[in-house]
Amino acid sequence: MSAVRAFQVPQARLSREEHDGTDLWLLVPTLSLVSLGVAMVYSASIPLTAAQGGSLLSYLLREVGFVGAGVVGMLAAMRVPLEWLKRQAWPLLLATVALLAGVFFMPSRNGAHSWYPIPGTPFSFQPSEMAKLVLVIVSARYFMRFPRGLSGWREALPPLVVMFGIVGLVAIEPDMGTAAVTAMTMMVFFHIAGARMRHLLAAGGAAAMAAAVMVWNHPYQLQRIADFFLGKEVELAGGYQKARSLIALGSGGLTGCGYCGSIEKFFYLPAATTDSILAVVGEELGLVVTWGVLAMFAVLVWRGMKVAAEAPDRFSGLLAAGIACSIGVQALLNVAVVTGSIPATGVTLPFVSYGGSSLVFSMVGAGLLMNVSRRARSRGRVEAAA
Repeated sequence: MSAVRAFQVPQARLSREEHDGTDLWLLVPTLSLVSLGVAMVYSASIPLTAAQGGSLLSYLLREVGFVGAGVVGMLAAMRVPLEWLKRQAWPLLLATVALLAGVFFMPSRNGAHSWYPIPGTPFSFQPSEMAKLVLVIVSARYFMRFPRGLSGWREALPPLVVMFGIVGLVAIEPDMGTAAVTAMTMMVFFHIAGARMRHLLAAGGAAAMAAAVMVWNHPYQLQRIADFFLGKEVELAGGYQKARSLIALGSGGLTGCGYCGSIEKFFYLPAATTDSILAVVGEELGLVVTWGVLAMFAVLVWRGMKVAAEAPDRFSGLLAAGIACSIGVQALLNVAVVTGSIPATGVTLPFVSYGGSSLVFSMVGAGLLMNVSRRARSRGRVEAAA
């Protein structure tokens, strides 16, 4: 009887303590990036609202609304039972596929079928942002069955088929930026989860060929790549994103030209509120704050991987690793575009760029990371007490 009681007491402690405390290493960078995003969206949107003849606060108020929805989603994700989430992985996948397929029946926006308009509001829902998170959940659910890694193609094909199906639906919207982020995240995640190198190389080759076909069939994407390699003649013409981003970053110097003082956001810099918002940060707030932004992303990824290593079970650990990879890959691609290291991809900066779906699901992902962290630390306290 004493042995049974010794087993039951730690379990009782775990149930009482599993929701205690919040990982400040995750919470502080998340809220800092979101707060900076709200401020920079207001600044970067001033030329847009002025040109449209609307209120200068319109983008700010919408972004604040997105943040409110994101906070609700983050708090819910911090409390959701992970066992329940694991059981809902396959229903979530089916719902995601249905949403990604149904978006093609919606009106196009800027030549893409990527959004569901929300009736009676100026807002819309982008299912591809949900797909990134759901794919991590489903993959964690699958790979938890193979603690020693995948041994052959029979085990490797199901997650690869699911990944290519989701990425393919996103790519043909077309949304090559989100498709690239999703594919790269899953390749890194599959490696962490135990996929063999031959599986990853074959999948990478297939993805590269599919991407080449997509680019060839969409002239504007091919033009982006051509412009990237054409040199100074195009850069000095004034409209090329790489040139304008570098001009903005260079103009800011060490401490910036001052908040709301950017010149490049006045229709010189493409997508100033979304893809290029880091360039506005660099111009207005300088290299010091820009490096601070990169440091916060580094902390999030580092802490996410640490949480994954200390997670109480394999599903939780893989979930944390996948979310950390998603944040890190997307931030890395955005920074690479802004610094002129790769051609423009249409990838936003997590937590900072304007956009409801991206912000909400990024905050939900951060909430899940904090959920896993709390349980890992609670399990550690219980084991120490036992």
